Amino acid sequence: MNKVESLISPQTQEFVKLCRKYFEYLENLPDTNISVFWHKQLSILPNIYSGIFQLPQIKGRYSSEVEKYVTENDYNKTFLSLVSFVGALDKFNDFNDMSHPGTVKVIETSLSEILTDIYQELKDFVKLYETGTIENMNDAIVECLDSFGRYWGVKLLSATRIIHVNLYQDRYSDAKKSSQIDDDLAEDLDVEDFDFDDGLD
Repeated sequence: MNKVESLISPQTQEFVKLCRKYFEYLENLPDTNISVFWHKQLSILPNIYSGIFQLPQIKGRYSSEVEKYVTENDYNKTFLSLVSFVGALDKFNDFNDMSHPGTVKVIETSLSEILTDIYQELKDFVKLYETGTIENMNDAIVECLDSFGRYWGVKLLSATRIIHVNLYQDRYSDAKKSSQIDDDLAEDLDVEDFDFDDGLD
């Protein structure tokens, strides 16, 4: 497979589609309870994490600086929407990221900030890739792979972990009233409007 073919391969197209669906979902949070949101996050975030390994492992950029599309207003709007929606479950204790290898330090972290950071990375990637030029598609993938390894990959894992805790452990039930959580998870869960079968094989 030559370089152009790898840039437009079905695996790459599916990953782009998955990323677009995710950031559009965060931009337009439905009027639903928090349990549905947790389930949807746990359905798609692992697909994004595994899907990135389907991208062509290319190196080198055409441009030293890739264009960014998410504005400060876009970021703040998404972040504040998430903070309002997640409520009391936004803050949690996490460990150091990869910038401090070999050390353990517990720090207070915002789930909404992590998810917004991921949103920003994925939207910038998709918007640059979808310009359609070989140079931009190449640079979008290189930048995505690089920032995933250095930055947002480990954030995604942290978010997945704490969302699992929120959904399945006691902390989840303790903060129901302040987080728009309904008592009956099974009855209220409806994920038909967000098709996660579009994830990568």
